[in-house]
Formats: sequence, structure tokens, C-alpha cells
Amino acid sequence: MDKTQRFAGWLLSAALLLACPAALAKEESGTVVSLRGGTLERLDKGAWHEIVQGKKVGIGERLRTGKAAVAVIDFPGVGRFVMGPASEIEMGREPKDFTTKMNRGALWMQTALPAGGRAAISTPIAIAGVRGTAFSMVFGEGEKAVCACTCAGNIEVTSPDGRKLAVPKGEYVAVDAGKPVPAKAQPSAPVLEKSGTVFDFCQACHEVGGKGKLKADWRR
Repeated sequence: MDKTQRFAGWLLSAALLLACPAALAKEESGTVVSLRGGTLERLDKGAWHEIVQGKKVGIGERLRTGKAAVAVIDFPGVGRFVMGPASEIEMGREPKDFTTKMNRGALWMQTALPAGGRAAISTPIAIAGVRGTAFSMVFGEGEKAVCACTCAGNIEVTSPDGRKLAVPKGEYVAVDAGKPVPAKAQPSAPVLEKSGTVFDFCQACHEVGGKGKLKADWRR
């Protein structure tokens, strides 16, 4: 191999090395597509910094919303996340098993997973796991209780003691700290119809920014 061929090969290798991280970063990042009612911040080097609509969000990043803010984040290959007011989360790290940790607040998730993909919302009390496509929402009351519901598809709730419970469309399950997962899920309609609850920001059932107003076709 002459010097020209070796140099051309080196250039090609360098180009691939430069292109791969860029492609990986693009695949493993989300975008803040909507932000209303307050601020969204990310933790960077031990301090919280405000980020605005249109900014990128990386895997594993810690985010929090203001006490009245709602933030919508799209993650290609995973789905859409809606952070409720006064929420703090840590985005998932593994694209094929995207487990997002929720420390406080409420998080709504519409999955768009590839074949065999999995996503979950993890809290100190329970984990809500999703496969395929589903609309699910999880909210917590500090470290005392957590609630998970689904508007479409199915989710599976797992407690710290390993108990599992399937939550089908239109139902929810509430888990109290120190107690096992309930024997069965409950219909969510009575809760959804109440205004002024944490469910108000669930975009599958309620009007966006509608202050708790349900969509006309929310029962479908």
C-alpha cells in the first residue's frame, strides 16, 4: 500500500470516528418541544440551570420543573414525556430498556418503542413498566405513595418486594409505602373526572392547558 492509499484510509477512519459519536448523540438525545407555566432546569456540575424550549436533553440527565410548570420532551425511539408541576426526574440511560427515575411529582409517558424495547418509570416505592405503545402516568406523594394509570395499552407495576400487577387500559393502581401492591387495579374514570387533581396534565385524557377539562372523546 503506497502513502496515498494509507493517507486516504486514515482520512476515512477519522471521518467515521467523528461521525459515529455525532450520530450516537443525535440518537440518544431528546428535545424540549413545549414548556409552559414556569421553568425547566437541569442539574449540571452540582447546580441547577434553566433550559428553554427547543433545547436538547441527554440520557441520564436530571431535570426538574417549577411549581406550576409543565414540560414536554420528545425522545426519538422511546416516546414522549410530559413532566408535571414540581417534578424531578432522571432520564433513562439505556435506549432499549429506558428506565426513567422519578424522585417527586408526576410524569406522563407515551411510548413509541422499537420491537423488543421496554420503558419504565421508577420511583422509590414502585416501578411502572411498559412494552410496545401505551399512554401511562405516574405520580407520587413524596416517599409515602405512588399511583400509576394507563389510558391505552397495558403497564405492569412492580413493588420493591417483587409483587407485580397488570394495569389495563382505563385503570390505575395506588401503592402505599411499606405495603404490597393491591390485589387488582381500579377504574380511573372517577379520578379523571375530578378537576384540580394531578391528573389534569395527562394529555391523553385532558385538554392541554385546559385546567382539568376532559377531552370530548376521552373515554375512547
